[in-house]
Amino acid sequence: MGADLIKLKLKEIMSEERFQHSLNVSLVAQDLALKYNCNVEKAEIAGLLHDCAKDLNYKTLKKITSEYNIRIDEITQKIPKLLHPIAGMIIAEKEFNIKDPVILEAIRVHSTGSIHMSILDKITFLSDKIEPLRNLEGIEEIRKIAWKDLNQAVLMILDKELLFLIAKGLIIHPISIEARNNILSKAVFA
Repeated sequence: MGADLIKLKLKEIMSEERFQHSLNVSLVAQDLALKYNCNVEKAEIAGLLHDCAKDLNYKTLKKITSEYNIRIDEITQKIPKLLHPIAGMIIAEKEFNIKDPVILEAIRVHSTGSIHMSILDKITFLSDKIEPLRNLEGIEEIRKIAWKDLNQAVLMILDKELLFLIAKGLIIHPISIEARNNILSKAVFA
């Protein structure tokens, strides 16, 4: 399914705000893909579809994941908002006919990151956090860094999210810590 058809279908199933967010994520992802020599079409599709399950309720998300025998780890079960990327991956494949495992993985890991993130994973993860509608503290600096060093920008977002979760006393999925540690262990910042 091409991007134009995906947009039409998303407009029908998403809130207007989520739809605008997805369009913005897709545009940022395409720009970053050009910058970092990643497939622009894959970035566009991953950006459009990353939140295709976000507006669904917890019961529906659970039903989708169990219907396709997706094992949900104990931590994800305790953090309901982390089900939408997994269900989104399924919806992208089943409802939008996306068969590319690279795109599906980028959708699956866009909230937590993963220990071995591909360039598309990083671009989708980062685009979701820095698109123009996002206004968290320090975002302008991260947007600038995104054009200089993809890994550093992803690391900055992971750090911000982890500090936020700690400050709120919330559970942190270990995969986010592993993603952070992996990037940090490989990165050499100037």
